[in-house]
Order: sequence, then structure tokens, then C-alpha cells
Amino acid sequence: MKKLLINNTVIPYKVVKKPIKHLYLEVKEGFVEVRCNHFVPHFKIEKFIIKHSSHIIQKLKNEEFYYLFGKKYDKNCIDVKEIYIKSLPPVIFDYLKIYTNKMNLYPTKVSFRFNKSRWGSCSAKNALSFNYYLAKLPKELIEYVVVHELAHIRHKNHSRAFWEEVEKFLKDYKLRIRKLKKMEKII
Repeated sequence: MKKLLINNTVIPYKVVKKPIKHLYLEVKEGFVEVRCNHFVPHFKIEKFIIKHSSHIIQKLKNEEFYYLFGKKYDKNCIDVKEIYIKSLPPVIFDYLKIYTNKMNLYPTKVSFRFNKSRWGSCSAKNALSFNYYLAKLPKELIEYVVVHELAHIRHKNHSRAFWEEVEKFLKDYKLRIRKLKKMEKII
């Protein structure tokens, strides 16, 4: 593990060489992983880290805390993923119970997983999958994601009809989307 000092903050980093075209960076638990090809010189890697240092420093500081339903807590050596695994499904199933009946839309299956990029998804066979990291969000935003994914059972795209379906059940869905985007920057 190498270290770089930026703005009085030590950034530990690890370089993973792969047969890829570009440089990629991921903030992991307590360090940064940089993926690049075998021919990238060390100074370019450090320049890349420096370029993204404000984002990295913020992410590393956030690791001291975790969010549960929109509230911030100290980590204190706990397994946050376990908390999310236990906490999220009951909330999702409560909202599903309400909205499947109201919307008259029923998933064929409901599953959960840790995902980096999506809050939820609806398959072609109407199986819904929810990201355990939803547990970080306030419940009103989780409610929006549930309604959003249920609406995909009827409309497989983000057409006008899809958004009208969402709006029938959540009049303030646009506000919730804005709040969700703000939360994504924080958490």
C-alpha cells in the first residue's frame, strides 16, 4: 500500500494493473484502489489521484459514519452491511404491501443485493430487485423507489405513461427525485 499526502490528509492507495485502456479509481474501506494498464507511469497515477482528491477525501471521511434511513451514526466497529441486510427488507415489504394493492401491480419475485449503481430494478419477467444500500435513505425516498419499480411492471421504460403512473400514487415524485439526487452526493 502506497501513501500520498494531499492537503494534510494521507491517502493510502493500491494500484491494480490490468489490461485496460483507462485509469479507474474506487474508494474502498480506508484506501483508494486505482486500476490501470501495465504501462501507466507512477507519476500519472499520482496525478490522477490528486485530480480527484477532494472527492476521495470526502469519501474517506464519510467512512467514519453510516446512514440508516437518512440519519447519520458513528460506525464504532460495527458491520454496516449486516444492519442494512436486517433493516431494509421489512421496510420494502411494508411499502410493497401498500402499493401492490393500490397500483394493482404484483412482482413475480422480490430480491435484494448490494449494488453500486442502481437503487432498484424490474426484470422483463416482473421480478423486482432492491439495493440494500437503500437503507441509507430516508423512508420517503425508499417509498419512491418502490413505486418507481412497481410502475416498471406496467411500463418497461421511462415514457410519459410511466411517469404518469408514478404520479398517480406519488404526486410529489419530482421533489423526491431531487432529494434522492442530493442524498446520493452525501452518502
